[in-house]
Amino acid sequence: MFNRIKIRNLRAITELEIENLGQVNLFVGQNNCGKTTLLEALFFLIGATNPKLPINANIFRGLGFLRNEWWETFFHNFDSTSNIIVSGTVSNSKEEQKLVIRPVIEKQIFAESVSPDMVSINVNGGDSKPAFRHEGLELLFTSSHDPTIKTQSRIILKEDQLLTEGTRESSIRGVFVGPSTKFDWTPRFSSIQRKKKINELILSLKEIDPSIIDIRLNDVRILEVDVGLSGLIPVNLLGGGVLNFLSVALAMLDSKDGIVLIDEIENGLHYSTLHKLWQLIFSWSQDLNVQVFITSHSNECVKAFNNSVDKTLFGSEAKMFRIERKDEIFRAVEYSKENLSESIESNWEVR
Repeated sequence: MFNRIKIRNLRAITELEIENLGQVNLFVGQNNCGKTTLLEALFFLIGATNPKLPINANIFRGLGFLRNEWWETFFHNFDSTSNIIVSGTVSNSKEEQKLVIRPVIEKQIFAESVSPDMVSINVNGGDSKPAFRHEGLELLFTSSHDPTIKTQSRIILKEDQLLTEGTRESSIRGVFVGPSTKFDWTPRFSSIQRKKKINELILSLKEIDPSIIDIRLNDVRILEVDVGLSGLIPVNLLGGGVLNFLSVALAMLDSKDGIVLIDEIENGLHYSTLHKLWQLIFSWSQDLNVQVFITSHSNECVKAFNNSVDKTLFGSEAKMFRIERKDEIFRAVEYSKENLSESIESNWEVR
């Protein structure tokens, strides 16, 4: 688990460092303060040997098609002359993990006809500066446990073909749950079924909808539920709150000894269910040894967080940070249990 994370030159974030991370971490703040980018940075660091993760992050943001122009969007102000750096310190071992992301750039060479039998090669593209084209990203991962070992991987887009080099499986299980990924249930359901955790899933869903008796995967790999009717119904036909709750539950149950990243956790959930959801997150994070990073825009979600966490856990296992941005300066402000309770009681805006 990480107790510190530092991000530099990723998307809108110039530099942001957060220390004293806990087991369950809630991040709040105004729009465009970097909350989702923070989760992406952790996502990249967890899977630092998988060069496809930046593509996945863009897909999560709705960029489902590929263009070489998108590579620059990962860099602050589209300036790929400064590398992206994400580093984290592991709590127990004090290991420092570091990921550097840099562009793969091809210099453009233009051929100009000089005479019928001669061709002039111009590397400047017709002006004083060389012309370059971004082809992809290169990821370089190092660990303080053995600085001599560097894991290098690449992802390149050539002629509409996505090519990867150096891909390796990560030793840490990481799951990203966002608005565009919440309904990708099948792989995670299959996984927790193998782990014999279906009963835990059903009990958690009963907290939201007591009519749920069973849940299973049918022959065409669609999740169906038994709610006491004459036949099973597709889980997609249940209310949005149940579906969002299901997504979080599957991610937690499938991430033992890993990390779960949840963007905009309150989406689709009625405020009355948030307290139950937080209680389950706190319980599962302890029982399954899962570190959780969550973003929210909702004051109701913050109140439910505050009311659900035990005083003995707040400030150690459970943390809340407000991400603040002033122009190009970013910082994270940690709340104590007392400060958060006082802010809520006085109706001060904590988001």
